[in-house]
Amino acid sequence: MKPSPLFLAVILVLPAALAGEFKVEKAPFKSTVSLEGVFLPDKALPLKIDPKAWADFTIKELVEQGSSVKKGDPVVVIDTKAIDRQLADDADATSVRKAALTLGELALANLEKTTPWQLETAERAYTRAKDDHEYFVEVSRPLQEESTKRSLQSTERYLESATEELKQLLKMYKEDDLTEETEEIILKRQRYAVESAEFRLKSAKLATKRSLEVTIPRSAIDQEQALKNAEVLWKTARETLPSALQQKRIEIKKLRVEDQRADEKSAELKADRTLMDIPASSDGRIYHGEIRKGRWNPATAAKFMKVGGKIPPRIIFASLIPADAAMQLDAFVDETLIAKLKSGQKGYVAPISSPRSRLSVEISKISSHPAVDGKYHVALKVSAGPDGLHLVPGMKGKAKITTGDEGDRLAIPANALHEEADGSYSVKVKGEDGKENKVAVAVGAESNGKIVVLSGLKEGQLIITPDAPAPKPAAKK
Repeated sequence: MKPSPLFLAVILVLPAALAGEFKVEKAPFKSTVSLEGVFLPDKALPLKIDPKAWADFTIKELVEQGSSVKKGDPVVVIDTKAIDRQLADDADATSVRKAALTLGELALANLEKTTPWQLETAERAYTRAKDDHEYFVEVSRPLQEESTKRSLQSTERYLESATEELKQLLKMYKEDDLTEETEEIILKRQRYAVESAEFRLKSAKLATKRSLEVTIPRSAIDQEQALKNAEVLWKTARETLPSALQQKRIEIKKLRVEDQRADEKSAELKADRTLMDIPASSDGRIYHGEIRKGRWNPATAAKFMKVGGKIPPRIIFASLIPADAAMQLDAFVDETLIAKLKSGQKGYVAPISSPRSRLSVEISKISSHPAVDGKYHVALKVSAGPDGLHLVPGMKGKAKITTGDEGDRLAIPANALHEEADGSYSVKVKGEDGKENKVAVAVGAESNGKIVVLSGLKEGQLIITPDAPAPKPAAKK
């Protein structure tokens, strides 16, 4: 016996309806985006030490994480013993350095004046030695030699004269054949004169020989050597004195540069000392680490923010959250969501700590470019929460933002769509005869697994979802 048509219809239709059919109907359609974020202040003042010369910033005391502070309260207290000792040593070194520079500049000033004088003196000595040598060679030596010879000749003539005079006296007195007492005296005196002249001649000969053979040649040698010495001194002075002056100028220039740099370093060291007093610039709360661009990064600061820890230069070690800072929700989304979000869109956030609570939020800022991790920063302004809800920076929340209101629209499950080779879409529509027909559709907004159908479907039609099993043919007996 064959089954009735009604029985076959039930067999064919019921399993499909239960397994994967969706009835197309108009209903309110709102596009929403879900995201997770962190509650952070809308402003935070970074605290860091930006030194020029000093690098040891050892923590002696510090405000604990999350503690409130008043304006002027110390956030951290740095151990200053080492830098104070260095400043004292630097003051002594500065005094010594300044004194050395003053003496060096005085020596340079003296050299600037005396170097030309010394050069003139050396040149003048050489010129005089040269003139003296030329005069000795051309005038003095010939004159000395001639004078020496003439002196000898004079002595010889004197002896000849004295001898001749003695002969004449002896001859004259011998002819008288009588020698008086007075004549004896005269002869005696003349004999002494002859003896003296002979001795003078002997001495003159020795002196002349000495002068011609030793004294005058030695003078010539001395004059020659004096000229050489003066020439060497002049040439040496021309080379060494300007060089010494230039070297002194370079030395003083180097000392001045070193002094200037040392003064700059001293100024930097003194400035770094002032950085060790780190007061709160306003009333607020201290969070260890950096709060910036929607992120709180306490990991780096946690390594050193403790008594005995060393604050690294130019690293944000803490953030001051001013008392008037407003709470916002900072989230990071990928590019599949960023195109749907715009400033001014509203929604709500449920804190993780109180998942049943609802806080109104509104998008206040969206980054135009991704961060290095490829995520886009979205900041949401948070309204005041219900009484008793405790929120502090660093807590997390889940938000849902309404991105569009399409009104009453035909919407179907997005997984019911089939993409064709040309990029268009179609769905399988179940006809009145139970058969599936492929129908091309145009689609619009998509949200929460649903997508708006702009054309191709009518209200009341049944479409097949992907998990619907294919209709089975009726069994034959």
